[in-house]
Amino acid sequence: MKPITSFFFLSTLCVLQHVALAANSKPVGGQPGKPAGGQPSGPVSGNLLEEACKQATNKDLCINSLKKDPNSQGADLTGLAFIALRLAAANAADVESHLRTLMLKNATGLDPDVQQGVQDCIDSYTDANEQLDDSVAALSDKKFKDVVVWVKVAIADSNYCESSLDGEPTVLADKNKVFIQMCENVLSVIKALAPKGV
Repeated sequence: MKPITSFFFLSTLCVLQHVALAANSKPVGGQPGKPAGGQPSGPVSGNLLEEACKQATNKDLCINSLKKDPNSQGADLTGLAFIALRLAAANAADVESHLRTLMLKNATGLDPDVQQGVQDCIDSYTDANEQLDDSVAALSDKKFKDVVVWVKVAIADSNYCESSLDGEPTVLADKNKVFIQMCENVLSVIKALAPKGV
């Protein structure tokens, strides 16, 4: 995904998340900061984070990444799903940027097979970002099964990247692993949000 496209994607994601959070924190009696239930909004509940991350492969990463996000304050499961998607998309953009930098710095020094593998990875992460963009649209429409499909395709894109560089020592293996775990965080939140629908 081109940098400007990534910017618009992340901006759209932030706006959607803000709308979701605003819908869940309607003021009571004209007092901002109090959701419809009358309780002051604050840090996201530990129980809600436990529920959201229950099926994550790396539960600690899931809980900590959602908890650290400032938008998680007062968020419900839908808000946490948007946050998890935004975090996965930001991670994908970071990996893609790393790959592009690697390609630019070593344009003439890389073995042609490695160079092709890096280009395949760039293409894979571009596709993964597009899948996550589709996931945001599906989540906005409450099409949870579609979110699951798109996120799984993004994971497959990362796996394809890994196989493109098979046998090559690279730090990319760790980056791919983290990206996959971020995507699995999304799947965990979606399963908590719509357990019978996915």
